[in-house]
Order: sequence, then C-alpha cells, then structure tokens
Amino acid sequence: MLLCSTNVTGSLPGSGRTRIIFQGVLRVMKSQFFKRTLTAAAVAAAMGMSASAVAQNTTGSVTGSVINNQQEVVTGASVTIRNVETGYTRTIQVGEDGQYRFPSLPTGRYTLTANASGFEPNQTQEFVINAGSSRDVTVPLYTDIETIDVSGTAISMVDTRSSSTSLNIGEAEIDRIPVPRNATSVALLAPSTTAGDNRFGNLASFGGASVAENAVYINGLNVTNFRNGLGFSDVPFEFYKEFEVLTGGYSAEFGRSTGGVINAVTKSGTNEFEVNANVYYSPDSFREQSPDVRRRNGEMYIYNAADERDELEANISVSGAIIEDTLFYYAIYNPRDLETNSVGSEGTSYFNDQSDDAFWGAKVDWQINSNHLVEFLAFSDSSTTNTQSYEYDFANKSVVGNPQTSYSESGGDNWSAKYTGYLTDDLSVTAMYGENEYSLTEGSDPEVYANCTLIQDTRDTKPYGLNLGCADASNYSGQVGVDTREAMRIDFEWYLGDHLLRFGYDSETNTSFSQQSYSGPEGAYYLISNAVNDEGNQVQLPNGTFAPEGYDAYASQRIRTVGGEFETEATAFYVEDVWSITDNVTATLGVRWETFDNKNAGGETFVKIDDMVAPRLGISWDPNGDGQSKVFANVGRYFLPVANNTNVRLSGNEFDQTSYYALEGVEQTTIAGFDAYDLILGPQIGNTVTNADGTVPDTRSIVDADIDPMYQDEFILGYQTAFAENWSWGIRGIRRELSGAIDDMSIEDGIMNKFGCENYFQRAWYGDGSPSYVLGNPGEEMTVYADTNCDFTADSWVTFSPEELGYPSAERNYSAVELTLNKAWDQVWSMSASYTWSKSYGNTEGLVKSDIAQTDAGITQDFDFPSLMDGAYGDLPNDRRHTFKVYGSYALMEDFTVGANVNISSGRPLNAFGIGHPDGVPVYGDTFYVCSSNCGADAEGEANYTQMPRGTYGETEWSTRIDLNAQYTTMLGEFETNFRVDVFNVLNSAAVTRRYEFAESGGPGDANPLFMTPTSFQSPRYVQFSASVKF
Repeated sequence: MLLCSTNVTGSLPGSGRTRIIFQGVLRVMKSQFFKRTLTAAAVAAAMGMSASAVAQNTTGSVTGSVINNQQEVVTGASVTIRNVETGYTRTIQVGEDGQYRFPSLPTGRYTLTANASGFEPNQTQEFVINAGSSRDVTVPLYTDIETIDVSGTAISMVDTRSSSTSLNIGEAEIDRIPVPRNATSVALLAPSTTAGDNRFGNLASFGGASVAENAVYINGLNVTNFRNGLGFSDVPFEFYKEFEVLTGGYSAEFGRSTGGVINAVTKSGTNEFEVNANVYYSPDSFREQSPDVRRRNGEMYIYNAADERDELEANISVSGAIIEDTLFYYAIYNPRDLETNSVGSEGTSYFNDQSDDAFWGAKVDWQINSNHLVEFLAFSDSSTTNTQSYEYDFANKSVVGNPQTSYSESGGDNWSAKYTGYLTDDLSVTAMYGENEYSLTEGSDPEVYANCTLIQDTRDTKPYGLNLGCADASNYSGQVGVDTREAMRIDFEWYLGDHLLRFGYDSETNTSFSQQSYSGPEGAYYLISNAVNDEGNQVQLPNGTFAPEGYDAYASQRIRTVGGEFETEATAFYVEDVWSITDNVTATLGVRWETFDNKNAGGETFVKIDDMVAPRLGISWDPNGDGQSKVFANVGRYFLPVANNTNVRLSGNEFDQTSYYALEGVEQTTIAGFDAYDLILGPQIGNTVTNADGTVPDTRSIVDADIDPMYQDEFILGYQTAFAENWSWGIRGIRRELSGAIDDMSIEDGIMNKFGCENYFQRAWYGDGSPSYVLGNPGEEMTVYADTNCDFTADSWVTFSPEELGYPSAERNYSAVELTLNKAWDQVWSMSASYTWSKSYGNTEGLVKSDIAQTDAGITQDFDFPSLMDGAYGDLPNDRRHTFKVYGSYALMEDFTVGANVNISSGRPLNAFGIGHPDGVPVYGDTFYVCSSNCGADAEGEANYTQMPRGTYGETEWSTRIDLNAQYTTMLGEFETNFRVDVFNVLNSAAVTRRYEFAESGGPGDANPLFMTPTSFQSPRYVQFSASVKF
C-alpha cells in the first residue's frame, strides 16, 4: 500500500520517453498539490466513513476534475471509469470547468483514466465505491517527458461535503470483527443506537426512538414490517455485501422513519467464476444459561437452567458471468436448522421450538451498454417454527404426557427490478419496482384448537397451577394473516455546475390481511384473579363492580375476533440541491412531501394526511481548506406513517367483549386427550364490557377530522477532523423532538365535561352504553362526529378542547453528545471507538410500549385514559445515559487475525406501576400511583395514593459485553480456506436488563410479590465455530 513518497517512472513502449502512471489524488487542494493518494481512499472506504448520499441509495458516485501540472483545468479531456470486477466501462467528456461526474454507480472497485490531446494518459489506482457515498477524485495530466517525483501521503478520513451521519461498513471489515450475524447487530455498532427490549425481537433503537420506527432497505426495496414496524425480512448474513447505517441528518430521498435507516446492498456476480461454501455452528454444549429466578418465598419463577439452543447454518453460493463484461449472476442457498428448548414461567410448562426452512436468493445484473444497466433481485425467507409444548414436572425435571403442537409462519417471497440510465453526461435516472411479503399465520392442531380453551390462574396461591385449560400461551390464539408491499420509485440526478439537483417520486401500496380468534368452542380465554386483597377487602373488578360476598376469586371471559383486508397507500415527492457554495462550503437543501392514505376493511379511507412537508437542510464547512476537517450542521423533519396495525385494530370488524363471573370452583376433565380443568362459574358480575361490537365503525366517529401526522424534528451540530496517519476524531451534538404523535383516546370524559352527561363514563364501560376511542393527537383539539345527547349515538360534529379531553401533549425528547475516534485499517490493525452521553425523556416511547411489551403500534395503552398519563413524564425505556463502544481487529500474521467488540452501557430506567389513581381505578392499564393507605373497597374515594413518576425507581445495572474472535486463512491447493471461532460475552456477564415493574396486583394496595424480580438478563456466553472454502 502506497502511503509515502515515491518515484514512479517507466518507459513508453516504442519510445525513449518517460511514461507516467499517476496513482491518483483525492480532493487535491490548491495549496497542497498531489498530497493524498487513492490508496488511502480505499482505506477510508473500508473504514466506513460517512459520505454524501446519492439519489439511489444502493449506488455511489465519483466526481472530480482534470488538471495539468500548473493546476489549471484541462478542457476537452475525457474520463473513463472502469469496474475492475465486472468490466463495466463508461466515458464522458469533462465540462468547460474541467469537472466530471459519474452518478449512480454500482458498488465495487473502480479505476479512472483521463485522456486529452497533448497529454499522457493517466490511470488511477483502484478505489472503492460504497452505497450512498460520493468520491472526489482529481486526475492530473502531464506533457513533461522527464521523470516526475510524485509525493503521496494518506488522505483525510473526513468527507468535508457531508452533513449527514452514518456508518458505512462492508463485508471485509465485518468479517474481521466478532459481530452476531444479523443486520441489527451491525446497526448497533453505530453511535446513538441501543438494544431495545428483547421481547420485541432484539431490535435497535436509534436516537431514543422506539424500535418500531426504523426503515430497512435491501437493494432499494423497503423490507420493513409495516404492520407494526417490528422487524424486517430475514436475509442470511452471507448475502449482504455492505451496510449503510443512517443515524441522523439523512437526505430527502429517505422517509417513513423517525428512528434510523439500515440500507443494505447484496452481493453480485463478477467476471470471475466463484464458489463459496461455509458452515456456522453454535452448539448448546458451549452455551451458558442465564441465572434462575426465584420468588421471595423460594419457589421457582423462571427456570433458565433448562434452556437449550443448537444452531446450525450453512451457505452455498455460486457467482460469475453468463456473458463476460455484460451479464452476471449470483445465487445463494442457505439451509438452516435451529432448535431451542425452554421451561415456561413458574416451571409448569416446557417448550420445544424447531425451524429448518432454507433461504434462497439470486441476483442478476445486465450491463446492456455503458448507458443502460438492469438488475434483478429475488429471495425467499419463508419460515415455519413448529412448537411442541408439554406439561413440566419441575420436581423431577421432566416432561409429562403428550405434547400439544402449534406453528407460526414468517417471511415470504420477495423480488425487485431496477433500471439505471445515463441519459446525458449530466443527467441520470434510476427506476425500481418490487414486492415484499411477510406471513403472520399461526395456528395449532385442529382438534386442540377447536376444543381447548386457555385458562390462566393469576392468583398468588394458584392451587391448580398456572394453566388450567388444555390450551396454553403458544396455541390459544390463531391467525391467518399476510402482509404484502408493492413499491416503486424513480430518481433523477442532474449535474449543473456547482449544483447537483436530485429529485424523485416513490410510492408503496401496503396490504394487510388478517383473521384472528381464540381457541376453544366459545372462542374465549379465561383469567382467574383474586376477588379479595391482602387486607381482606373486596377488589374492584375492571368493570367497576365487586364479587358477591362469599367468593374469593372471579374469572374474566374475553371473546375477541377480527378480520378483513386493509390497505395503505403512501407516496412521496422529493427534491434536493447539493450546492457547492465555495470550494470549502457545501449546502444540502432538500424538501420531501409525503402523503398517507389508510383504508378500513371496507376499502374506505379512514385516515388520510396529504400535507406533510419535511425540509432537510444541511451545511458543511472545511475551515482550513485542506480537506482534513469540517464543521457541520443539519436540521430536518421526519414523518412516520400510521401503521397498518391501526387499520386492523381500529377500522376493522373487530369484536371484543369481556364478561366477569364469580368462580365457584374447577373440576378435572379430559379434553382432546389432554388432562385439563373446567371452570365452575357462578353468577355474572356486572355488565359485559364491549370494546368493539363486530361492525366496521363509522370513520367520522373514530378519527379526528383535523388529525395531524406524527413527526420528529432533528438538530445536529458537529465537528470532525483527521490527524496523524489514518486517524480521525469527532464530536456531535444531537437533539430530537417528537411532535404530533398519534394515538387512540377514549372521549367519555370529554363528552361528560362538554355536555354534562351524568355518569357517562360509568355507563359507557359498566352500563348500557359503549366506550368510544378516537384516533387523534394527544393534547390537541379534536373534531369528531360524537354523541351530544348522552344516548351513546353519534349525532353531531363536535370540537373538543384539550382541557375537556384531559390528555397532555405527547412528548419524547432526545439529547445526546457523541465522541468518536477511528483508526483505519492499514493491513495491520483498525479500531473504532465511541462514547455517547444521551437522555431520552417524555411521556411516550413511540409506536410500541416496552413497559408491557405491547406491539399494538399506534394504539398502545398510552393515552387510553387521562389517568394513565398522570405521572407518565420521565426517563423513557430506551434511555441509556452512558454508552461506550469499541471494535476493531489486529493481524498477528498475514493469515491470522484477531478481533474484538466491546459494549458497555448504563441501565434502563425502572418504574413502579400501580393499579389505582386518586380519581378512581381505571378500567384497565397501569398507573403511576401506588396506594399507601385506606385502599379497601370501603374507603372508595378516600384512599391515599403516592405518585411514582416514570423512571424514578432507579435503573437496571450497567451491562458489559466483550466479544472476541480469531481466524486463520490459508490456501489448500487451489482452495482458499478460513477457520474461525467467535466467543460472544466472553466474561459471561449476567447483568439484569429488565425487572418486573408492577408494584400491585389484584387491586390498589395489594402488594405484588414479584415486584422488582429480574425477568431478563444479558445473553449468556456462547461460542460460534465456522469454516469456509472458496474457489
């Protein structure tokens, strides 16, 4: 690697003149001519430094100028770019200013060659183009026939034109460090990202946002779960070529995210025929278990010692050229075998989960000619997990009887096609269409599903065990469901001297089909609870009544069905100008205009917002004019669409009723061949609570007519500079403010306050009426077709003030300071380190709710009743005040490398959730009050409560995770082989990451014996062995 001064000489064939092959210069400044070589450009690319985004985010670009040895532009020159792997070649003429630009280039390794009359041709050294990056390369030409001394030192690792922040990382660097083989783990390498609640699937939180607010793209196709935002298509790590992780300040082409963006590019074929095969194995015998958890009385609560997990994965890929320099293919087959065993809570059930569906993927690239490129991507991540659940004899540590079976499906078939056209030297276009599919179907054995009911006993004593019925948590709920996305976009780039104009349009049609119900002949599930608290007083039931005298337990019966097909249409236009104001100042001025149209089960619009204008403004200044440092700032607005989950839950034909019965006892029986219990129910207690009556609701009555979109404003100010050779450091300040949040709210209080309807809330929930939920903006005015005559029939348009409704404004604020230090790979070692101080606070986490693992995106428990939001302001679940990250690798020998990945983080805020409130016990939900005295039913209205504001009960402990690896690469004949071992959580740290936060159970003042009991730990140590061969 050329990183020092060198003399480059040679003889031209057939002459005695000196031949000059110049190695290339990146961002040559007038005062420091020939200062930086493109060898270091490749280093910076491999290190993954941020760069200016380009129009189609799966590609990159190269810009620059052609000059002579007097630093004057050379007019009439031509510049040819060549992909050294595919042979793609394109030649353009430089402008009158000596400038050139190659937009929308596929990622890969390239060279540039400049030619002009009277000058010697000059070819640069190889350099790398990453997704979303732009490289500036100045190519000099000479007429001197003498030997020329060419000085070269490492170029700056700072992109002085960019005001966005991202992590660009390719397969070469990922392969050197120990990182779990999934896209989320790559995203967690970036500053300002933290791991979310593991009950949501081990996803990443960006900048304090919930884990459901990110967007994930594969080759430009959005593969994010649009039902509730949780997760994305499951692609094997081996299929990925590189990642661009956008953590802030991203350009106007990106939208539908208030968290972050993971932009992945898959591998493609080249002119070289290549076969790769590898295997990864994580045996259970090398895996530790998390600690067991016991109740305060010594009884087992969570039995982790029985957990087992064996994971085996293989990859076979073939790639090459069908027609050299023209048509290429890449194909991968990924057989997988995953088996886990675990014991459920209380040690009463045992689960065996197995999945062995293979992934397949293919990519075809057609270079029609230098001006027209076509690519096609297809893959299938369809998977079925089969579960066998047993009754478990904890005393003897063995399963009992025959298993019940259930299954859940995920993934589907996906494809996309993309065209890139270079219409002129200054104008290019890309167009893409694709489809994405994700199955949500789950079910169980037909006989079990038809006859078995879930009955759970939540009493402290649980005389018959936790599960009484022959159904359990794995098979009581059935669903036939699938989500499909049809996406298209078209993007243009127009180079106009100092202005790079980018504009485009994209649209998505997202369709959700869902049919859901509970198992058993009644389609119901039962929950048994205490009817008397620890003080001997009767507990108020959720429907506002009390169990009759003589009963110490009651059973709630919930029947719920939902079904229909729901569609959302989302469109966006954007325009952006990257303006080189001076040689040292670049401004990025963009705006994005978005629309969302969510439709109900009848195909009618129930939420449509079409006036979302999102400005994106950035500026970057190179203060010294040497390409070594920058001061940058960015201001942007980002909108988030209404999740399709809201369509399904709020605008479908949902039926949801809960009734309450006194419990006289249970009797043992046999159902579908399984031992079970039947409930002996006494009289019904109070009225049935109807949350939904099975009809498609009137849109006027469920959505605020003046609803505003959910959006977030972001402000960034930073500084970055290079120092020494291959080193850089930076500092960045971030502020994010969530505004215009959307959630469903009950409006009974508003109707009572505005129209004086006596006992309206009690009648709606416990009497002859029915509750009303309206989708709107908490803390803002609401206009809705509502009941004005107190008869539970909507009859007029009404505007409610925030004071009448009683809800506070939704708030989520994120403030952070990042410090980064980077050392680029120099064939010996590399290192990236960051420290982030951050604070995430407010009264809503966002689309989902980690407090109770609620995945109902957009309609969580938040803002259902005013009392649930009293005390809700504080440190939010994704707040991690301090986070240290270090990762890197070191080559002990040319063929032996070791790597490390360290993450040290402060804990998650803790809460003390209660049941009651000074204004009365809410119908459901968790409050920020605990009853301190006079908590019995005879003291109704006189109970004393203590407020426990959000996040004020301390935090979980700090967590430390150290991952290490070692790998050896050698040639065995013509086969390049690699042997590797990764050890994750080397120290087997077992920090508690979540605790049971419910201080009360049954009723106010009834202390919950599980309060603050650990419920989750760091993932324990495990070892992954791998071997690969390539030829």
